[in-house]
Amino acid sequence: MRFIRIVLVLSLLSGCSNVKSEKSNPELMQLYTSFIDNLYNSDYQLIKYITREGETDTIRMDSINWDQELKLFTELNISKSHLGNYNITVSKNGCEKIFQTNSKKCPIKRYKYLLCENNLNVCIDFEKSSPLYLFSYHLELNNKGYLIKIISDVKMSYASKYRIEGKFFTKENKTD
Repeated sequence: MRFIRIVLVLSLLSGCSNVKSEKSNPELMQLYTSFIDNLYNSDYQLIKYITREGETDTIRMDSINWDQELKLFTELNISKSHLGNYNITVSKNGCEKIFQTNSKKCPIKRYKYLLCENNLNVCIDFEKSSPLYLFSYHLELNNKGYLIKIISDVKMSYASKYRIEGKFFTKENKTD
């Protein structure tokens, strides 16, 4: 039953995160492509921790479709057509970029990525709401793994909080 709920929430994530655009940021998409290619080429494996209501399930994956596993990160991309709605801050000699908005038109409220010393770090805060529902996501991605925190509240139906943490490892640096 718990697995069905997790699948339902993840499918809602995919449905609610449809902000991908043909005008998406090509620089960031190239960084994701390079990052995913490195995961394939370095023979990484994955340990995934899924936590809900204080209970944690652990899944170890040896064969991973990294494009699918990190799809949420690649789909949550800031469209160039909406860049005017964001305050953009560039720091750390140009290797850190932060896009931030309070606009209700933009579901991505904060998008931060760093490419310092050839290490990609991404942090995304996404929110979609109406009087009937609230979906809030916090995502982080770096060379050690990813973190996804989900808060969903559908009025008079259900409310839940999930935490999905994925840790990358190779056979040489396996950690349990």
